[in-house]
Amino acid sequence: MQRFIFLACTFFTTALTAQQYPFVHYTPKDGLVNSRVRKAYQDSKGRMYFLTSGGLSVYDGTRFRNYTIQNGLANDLVNDIIEVGKDSLLVATNTFELNALVKGKMMIVKTEGTPCPQINQFYRTVDGKLYLSSDDGLFVMENKRVRKLDVSFLSVGAGLPYLGNIIVDGNYLVISKNELNDHRGLYLYDIKNDIICDALPAPVIFLLGKDKTNNTWLSMGDKLFILDSIALAKGKLLLIPPVRGYSQAKDYSATNIAFDKNCIWFVYRNQDYRNMEIRRIEENGRLLRMPLPQQATSSDIKNILVDRENTIWLCNDGEGVFKIVNSPLQIFENPFGQSTQGTITNAFYANHATWFSTNTNKLLRKSARGLQEFICNIKASPVLYDDGKKILTCDITNIYEADISNNKTIIFRKIIALAPPDFFPGVVRVDRNGFILASQLTGLAVWKNKKLILQLPTARNDKIEELAFDKNNFLWVVKRHNGIDVFTLHPEDPYKYLQLVYHFTPAQLTGSPRCFAIDKSGSIWVGTRDQGLIGYKQEGIQLKKIYHFTVSNGLTDNFVTSIACDSFNNIIVGTQTGLDRILFNHDSTWRAENLSKSSNFFTLIKQTWAEEEQTYALSFSGILLQVSAATTEIMNIAPQLLLEEMRVHGKTIPSEKNNFEYRENNINFLVAAPTFIDEKQVEYSYFLDGSGNNQWSDTSATNAVINLINLAPGKYLLKVKSFFPSTSYVPAELSYSFEIMPPWWQTWWYRSIVGLLIIGLLIIGSRFYYRRKLEKQMAVLEKQQAIEKERTRIATDMHDDLGAGLSRIKFLSETIGIKKQQQQPIEEDIYKIREYSHEMIDKMGEIVWALNEKNDTLSDLISYSRSYAIEYLSQHGIQCKVDMPETFPSVFVSGEFRRNVYLALKEALHNVVKHAQAVQVFISIRVNHQIAIIIQDDGIGFEGSNVKPFRNGLTNMKSRMNDIGGSLELANENGTIVKLLAPLP
Repeated sequence: MQRFIFLACTFFTTALTAQQYPFVHYTPKDGLVNSRVRKAYQDSKGRMYFLTSGGLSVYDGTRFRNYTIQNGLANDLVNDIIEVGKDSLLVATNTFELNALVKGKMMIVKTEGTPCPQINQFYRTVDGKLYLSSDDGLFVMENKRVRKLDVSFLSVGAGLPYLGNIIVDGNYLVISKNELNDHRGLYLYDIKNDIICDALPAPVIFLLGKDKTNNTWLSMGDKLFILDSIALAKGKLLLIPPVRGYSQAKDYSATNIAFDKNCIWFVYRNQDYRNMEIRRIEENGRLLRMPLPQQATSSDIKNILVDRENTIWLCNDGEGVFKIVNSPLQIFENPFGQSTQGTITNAFYANHATWFSTNTNKLLRKSARGLQEFICNIKASPVLYDDGKKILTCDITNIYEADISNNKTIIFRKIIALAPPDFFPGVVRVDRNGFILASQLTGLAVWKNKKLILQLPTARNDKIEELAFDKNNFLWVVKRHNGIDVFTLHPEDPYKYLQLVYHFTPAQLTGSPRCFAIDKSGSIWVGTRDQGLIGYKQEGIQLKKIYHFTVSNGLTDNFVTSIACDSFNNIIVGTQTGLDRILFNHDSTWRAENLSKSSNFFTLIKQTWAEEEQTYALSFSGILLQVSAATTEIMNIAPQLLLEEMRVHGKTIPSEKNNFEYRENNINFLVAAPTFIDEKQVEYSYFLDGSGNNQWSDTSATNAVINLINLAPGKYLLKVKSFFPSTSYVPAELSYSFEIMPPWWQTWWYRSIVGLLIIGLLIIGSRFYYRRKLEKQMAVLEKQQAIEKERTRIATDMHDDLGAGLSRIKFLSETIGIKKQQQQPIEEDIYKIREYSHEMIDKMGEIVWALNEKNDTLSDLISYSRSYAIEYLSQHGIQCKVDMPETFPSVFVSGEFRRNVYLALKEALHNVVKHAQAVQVFISIRVNHQIAIIIQDDGIGFEGSNVKPFRNGLTNMKSRMNDIGGSLELANENGTIVKLLAPLP
């Protein structure tokens, strides 16, 4: 909220009064923590700190950040603050704890040595010592160690000294008491000897302060003094009145003083305390008075501060903070006081004098001689000519002439009658040849010696908006709809006085012209009704547009009502809502200065004009605006662009953090560039390098809060610029680099591990694939080998068993044939053939049984073997008993396994029948992880030594069992025991 109050001040030496000063008012509605403001403080980066009865407010020009007990402040009543390091300040509250504000975070400081007192004021010396005044006495603090100094002299009885203001001067401290002790007493403390060395106990001291020349000031309520520096160096307190231009302030009732480079500022009260005002006294004695607004005087002004931009801050105990804007625009609502009894309607400047017309029968003339007031015989109209002897004026029907004399009366006489006017008055000018030119409803008319000599008609619906002369004495006629005509002047032939040389068509112009000016470089400026201000450069018969100003790049409004060029070739622009100034630098760069916005004073501008040193404007309501010359001085301390706060998902985080987890990808940056000349006009633009967007954002004040949403993992560089359109500050820049870390599944180490795992799996998979492929090939090969082996075995069996039997049958058959020829008996041979045939049939059955896949189970093997054993032994008269389990596991056994076990069993039974002479055979079959067939007979036993050479029975049995991974065991025990052991698959 900004509120501006009307004040009074001296202007034009003694005549112009009622200057309107812009006061900006800050209250809790604007973000201030409390309206009872006790003190203002500015840190090295330009931030403002407001110490209130309800907390601490930090203002950076963009936002208020407030601290109370809920934010870590020890107490809501804040007494003092001091900067002790980069973004580090000590805060004293009305309690026995000390706070520190470090990078925006409030914390409690744990002191050492003497317990921390209730601090009223800090004062730091050049050697870094920090002195603390308190109700309990005087203390010094170095680092975090607090030490109490001896001021027992100030204690009366058991009472406390109640120390308040403190100033360091050389080896001495100048101390006063605070309001709890009625401000009574001034004391001098010797730092080296740790003792009060002088005292003035009687005076009531309201304030202490030190100016830029190291003088110590103090107020006794109704008088101002300074301390004698010579006496002070000797350890004595001696009060002397102010010197030089400050001597006029010796009897001031001042409650607060602020010190600037060559002046001092007072909050001044008159003797009855009814009126309060701000006074500035310069060292040369010049006085400026600014009455305070009623709202500011309703409560006490507790503190006045001049910041580094020379802006004045007033801290009010109840109404918040008031700021006196340091604006080049001075506003005079009633510049000539009540003596004119009217309102200014027009102004005309010529020959180092300015004529002011009023809506009464009065004219005012301001010159080096001062302000002159004249009574006229007609209602004053715009003055349009002044040659030092006579003046011309006009109304909508006539042109008048009058002689200037030293008396206070001007008598006008009519010299020219104008054509009937339309609704708007025409434009009247007098050229350097003395010809009078006037725009009328019918066109342009020219008079010489009061005689009409020329008329140039205009289009029926057109209107001449402006008549202007350039440095070549060419006449520019600016029309509303039909472009601009340029004429040369020919006084040698009055009836052909105007000769057209250029016609710039409406197609060469932008918008509808409303006003016109030519600057000192020859550039043409046209103010329009809806397209803002346009600057042109003439190139022969063409106008080339070189500048275009609208509300988008600096103007207050696009309807331009008046233009003027000041002595520095800057353009003053009046619009329907306010006043602007276009400032040009030597390198042709420019900036738009919003004079109305910076002062928060908006009005319809009727007229602008430039004098030698100042530029002025006049509103339609008669308010006079004075524009100070644009300063080319570079400010010593330009605003810094600060990163004030950083938030992730709305939560404040430390500003030094620059690594974020992938979930922390919604980041808000709060930036500010503390300047208080016109902080609302500061604009920001940002660019995020690494985002893929290579464009800077639009320049806007809203970019003080930068919202970056859904940032992808990666490295970023945030670049921010701040622009100051209302001042000459160069743009400030800030850069901040940070990184959004990828999620763990996107990190390089995870990807490396996954890559290695994939490579390992590929290797393992490849090895498995090729191993399986090899195994399949081996299986096929083994199968082929098994088939070949089985074929070989079958062939061998058929050759050994069937082949031998067939050979015998063949031999016997041939023998029968021979015996039959020889008539010999053949019955025996026929019998043998029959036996061999039965034997061959049995062997063929065995071979087929071994080959049949349906018999590839352990149960089939045992059943077939049992059946054969019983049948074979019974054929030879041997009793056979078999002991085996009732059930068998479903185990697959190959044909080779079955055949080898079966044949080994068969060979063992054959040996029993042939050699054992047994009567009975007991066969036991056991199955677990292997099959065990035990054959025991009751025969004569077995002796290995009795085995005849070239017998293959036992050898074949062992070979068969070994082929299937088994074994053969023989033993003698009341006969022969044969054990056939073979592991099951």
